[in-house]
Amino acid sequence: MRIKFMQRFLLILIASILMISAFTFIPLHRSIVFIDSGTERLAAYSLLTQPYFKIKYTHSIHLSDVIESFEVLPDNTLKMVELEYEDFNIGMPSNAGEGEIFVEEDGTYFIKNMDRRVPEFRILIGDVDAGLSLMKNGNEYDLKKTLVRGKTYTFRVQRLSFFQQLKGVNIDEQ
Repeated sequence: MRIKFMQRFLLILIASILMISAFTFIPLHRSIVFIDSGTERLAAYSLLTQPYFKIKYTHSIHLSDVIESFEVLPDNTLKMVELEYEDFNIGMPSNAGEGEIFVEEDGTYFIKNMDRRVPEFRILIGDVDAGLSLMKNGNEYDLKKTLVRGKTYTFRVQRLSFFQQLKGVNIDEQ
Protein backbone atom coordinates (compact mmCIF):
# COMPACT_ATOMS: atom_id res chain seq x y z
CA MET A 1 0.00 0.00 0.00
CA ARG A 2 2.80 2.41 0.91
CA ILE A 3 4.61 1.66 -2.38
CA LYS A 4 1.55 2.63 -4.47
CA PHE A 5 1.25 5.89 -2.55
CA MET A 6 4.94 6.67 -3.23
CA GLN A 7 4.54 5.79 -6.92
CA ARG A 8 1.55 8.13 -7.26
CA PHE A 9 3.35 10.85 -5.36
CA LEU A 10 6.43 10.56 -7.62
CA LEU A 11 4.25 10.49 -10.74
CA ILE A 12 2.42 13.65 -9.64
CA LEU A 13 5.72 15.31 -8.68
CA ILE A 14 7.34 14.51 -12.05
CA ALA A 15 4.24 15.67 -13.96
CA SER A 16 4.21 18.91 -11.95
CA ILE A 17 7.89 19.55 -12.62
CA LEU A 18 7.40 18.93 -16.35
CA MET A 19 4.41 21.30 -16.48
CA ILE A 20 6.26 24.04 -14.59
CA SER A 21 9.31 23.58 -16.83
CA ALA A 22 7.17 23.77 -19.95
CA PHE A 23 5.49 26.95 -18.70
CA THR A 24 8.85 28.46 -17.81
CA PHE A 25 11.01 27.50 -20.79
CA ILE A 26 8.74 26.96 -23.81
CA PRO A 27 8.31 30.18 -25.83
CA LEU A 28 4.62 31.05 -25.73
CA HIS A 29 4.23 34.81 -25.67
CA ARG A 30 4.50 36.60 -29.03
CA SER A 31 6.42 39.80 -28.37
CA ILE A 32 8.09 42.77 -29.99
CA VAL A 33 11.72 42.39 -28.92
CA PHE A 34 14.76 44.63 -28.81
CA ILE A 35 18.00 42.63 -29.01
CA ASP A 36 21.21 44.50 -28.07
CA SER A 37 23.27 44.39 -31.30
CA GLY A 38 26.54 44.32 -29.37
CA THR A 39 25.75 41.46 -26.99
CA GLU A 40 22.88 39.71 -28.83
CA ARG A 41 20.98 39.67 -25.52
CA LEU A 42 17.34 40.57 -25.00
CA ALA A 43 17.23 44.17 -23.76
CA ALA A 44 13.49 44.83 -23.76
CA TYR A 45 10.21 43.44 -25.00
CA SER A 46 6.55 44.32 -25.37
CA LEU A 47 3.84 41.66 -25.48
CA LEU A 48 2.02 41.62 -28.81
CA THR A 49 -1.72 41.32 -28.25
CA GLN A 50 -2.76 42.73 -31.65
CA PRO A 51 -0.92 42.39 -34.96
CA TYR A 52 -0.63 46.16 -35.47
CA PHE A 53 1.77 48.71 -33.97
CA LYS A 54 3.48 51.97 -34.90
CA ILE A 55 6.91 53.51 -34.46
CA LYS A 56 6.83 57.28 -33.97
CA TYR A 57 9.99 59.37 -34.16
CA THR A 58 11.07 62.95 -34.61
CA HIS A 59 12.90 63.40 -37.91
CA SER A 60 16.45 64.57 -37.22
CA ILE A 61 16.53 67.32 -39.86
CA HIS A 62 13.08 68.92 -40.04
CA LEU A 63 12.12 68.04 -36.45
CA SER A 64 8.57 66.93 -37.18
CA ASP A 65 6.97 63.61 -36.28
CA VAL A 66 7.08 60.61 -38.60
CA ILE A 67 4.85 57.59 -37.92
CA GLU A 68 5.52 54.20 -39.49
CA SER A 69 2.64 51.70 -39.20
CA PHE A 70 3.31 47.97 -39.21
CA GLU A 71 1.36 44.75 -39.36
CA VAL A 72 2.87 41.55 -37.96
CA LEU A 73 2.20 38.61 -40.28
CA PRO A 74 1.59 35.05 -38.97
CA ASP A 75 5.25 34.10 -39.62
CA ASN A 76 6.39 37.16 -37.54
CA THR A 77 7.46 39.11 -40.64
CA LEU A 78 7.07 42.87 -40.22
CA LYS A 79 5.00 44.49 -42.96
CA MET A 80 5.14 48.29 -43.21
CA VAL A 81 1.63 49.36 -44.25
CA GLU A 82 1.64 53.16 -43.90
CA LEU A 83 3.94 56.15 -43.54
CA GLU A 84 2.72 59.46 -42.09
CA TYR A 85 4.77 62.68 -42.10
CA GLU A 86 4.46 66.47 -42.24
CA ASP A 87 7.38 67.66 -44.41
CA PHE A 88 8.79 66.84 -47.85
CA ASN A 89 12.26 67.84 -46.73
CA ILE A 90 15.40 65.73 -46.90
CA GLY A 91 14.87 62.04 -46.26
CA MET A 92 11.13 61.90 -46.83
CA PRO A 93 9.42 60.53 -49.97
CA SER A 94 7.64 62.93 -52.30
CA ASN A 95 5.38 60.29 -53.84
CA ALA A 96 4.13 56.74 -53.46
CA GLY A 97 5.75 53.67 -54.95
CA GLU A 98 4.14 51.11 -57.24
CA GLY A 99 0.80 49.92 -55.84
CA GLU A 100 0.90 52.48 -53.01
CA ILE A 101 -1.39 55.48 -52.53
CA PHE A 102 -0.19 59.02 -51.76
CA VAL A 103 -2.67 61.15 -49.78
CA GLU A 104 -2.50 64.66 -48.30
CA GLU A 105 -4.94 65.44 -45.47
CA ASP A 106 -4.87 68.75 -43.56
CA GLY A 107 -1.15 69.30 -44.16
CA THR A 108 -0.16 65.74 -43.27
CA TYR A 109 1.12 63.37 -45.94
CA PHE A 110 0.38 59.65 -46.01
CA ILE A 111 1.68 56.81 -48.10
CA LYS A 112 -0.90 54.07 -47.76
CA ASN A 113 -1.36 50.55 -49.08
CA MET A 114 2.32 49.80 -48.52
CA ASP A 115 3.57 46.22 -48.64
CA ARG A 116 7.20 46.44 -47.54
CA ARG A 117 8.23 43.28 -45.66
CA VAL A 118 11.28 42.60 -43.49
CA PRO A 119 12.01 39.91 -40.89
CA GLU A 120 13.69 42.49 -38.62
CA PHE A 121 15.43 45.84 -38.70
CA ARG A 122 18.06 47.74 -36.73
CA ILE A 123 17.11 50.76 -34.70
CA LEU A 124 19.59 53.29 -33.28
CA ILE A 125 18.54 54.99 -30.06
CA GLY A 126 19.97 58.44 -30.76
CA ASP A 127 21.68 60.40 -28.03
CA VAL A 128 19.63 63.51 -28.76
CA ASP A 129 16.47 64.82 -27.15
CA ALA A 130 14.13 63.84 -29.96
CA GLY A 131 11.09 61.60 -29.71
CA LEU A 132 11.15 57.85 -30.31
CA SER A 133 8.23 55.73 -29.22
CA LEU A 134 6.36 52.49 -29.74
CA MET A 135 2.60 52.90 -30.18
CA LYS A 136 0.26 49.95 -29.67
CA ASN A 137 -3.15 49.20 -28.19
CA GLY A 138 -3.86 52.93 -27.80
CA ASN A 139 -0.74 53.50 -25.67
CA GLU A 140 2.55 55.24 -26.44
CA TYR A 141 5.79 54.00 -24.86
CA ASP A 142 8.90 56.20 -24.82
CA LEU A 143 11.74 53.93 -26.00
CA LYS A 144 14.39 56.36 -24.79
CA LYS A 145 13.28 55.73 -21.20
CA THR A 146 13.85 51.97 -21.58
CA LEU A 147 16.69 51.53 -24.07
CA VAL A 148 20.22 52.92 -23.81
CA ARG A 149 20.94 56.02 -25.88
CA GLY A 150 23.72 55.62 -28.42
CA LYS A 151 23.15 51.86 -28.77
CA THR A 152 21.77 49.89 -31.70
CA TYR A 153 19.12 47.20 -31.30
CA THR A 154 17.66 44.54 -33.56
CA PHE A 155 13.88 44.98 -33.65
CA ARG A 156 11.79 41.90 -34.45
CA VAL A 157 8.82 39.82 -33.34
CA GLN A 158 9.39 36.44 -31.71
CA ARG A 159 7.90 34.18 -29.08
CA LEU A 160 9.38 34.47 -25.58
CA SER A 161 9.21 32.06 -22.68
CA PHE A 162 8.57 33.25 -19.15
CA PHE A 163 12.27 32.65 -18.40
CA GLN A 164 13.35 34.79 -21.39
CA GLN A 165 11.03 37.57 -20.25
CA LEU A 166 12.91 37.73 -16.95
CA LYS A 167 16.06 38.73 -18.88
CA GLY A 168 14.58 41.86 -20.47
CA VAL A 169 12.67 44.98 -19.48
CA ASN A 170 8.91 44.89 -20.10
CA ILE A 171 8.17 48.09 -22.02
CA ASP A 172 4.46 47.70 -21.23
CA GLU A 173 5.20 48.38 -17.56
CA GLN A 174 6.64 51.87 -18.17
